[in-house]
Amino acid sequence: MATPPTANEIKTQIKTLLTPVIGTSGTKKSKIFDYLALAFKPAEGEDPEVLRSSLDVATVQDGSKVKRINCLMISESGFGQAKVPRKEDSTRLIQISRGKNVISRQLFLTYFYQFGQASENVFSDNVEAIRKTLNSNQKLGFDVGGLSVGAGEFIEGHDLLQAPVIYVDFYGTTALHVAEGTLTVRVIEPLES
Repeated sequence: MATPPTANEIKTQIKTLLTPVIGTSGTKKSKIFDYLALAFKPAEGEDPEVLRSSLDVATVQDGSKVKRINCLMISESGFGQAKVPRKEDSTRLIQISRGKNVISRQLFLTYFYQFGQASENVFSDNVEAIRKTLNSNQKLGFDVGGLSVGAGEFIEGHDLLQAPVIYVDFYGTTALHVAEGTLTVRVIEPLES
């Protein structure tokens, strides 16, 4: 029997959903993490190597080839929950529904793309591909079942991708386009009484 998906299962599912869209050699060649990847060396500070995609090889000004920083990180940012009580029709003694918890899971998505010629346009296209894919998949690609209940049946939906912060920043000595966004996923947790 299926159970409501956990935050880790939701992050992994989003990675699975986005991989064919942005994470293959035939698409946007992005590296996708379903966790917050730390990119620091204790003695040296920031190290962008972990953010580099082995699929996205770029030629730099001196003609050499480098793996471009092209990376999406999906991490948990918190949750809220609210109990929705069972409703009863006291005149007919009919129970309309069991109670449930609705857990609003906040996920934090950070997309990095290395600065370069026409990089802003490529970055914008990639962010748009992420937005459209998430927005058109209210169940995030989870199985909704058939004869049995799938994990998708516990996903009430999500509040669409919100990315109020898009900026250019430096990671070590590398300039990056950065989009920071949130996705609030509402998960139903049935209550027995």
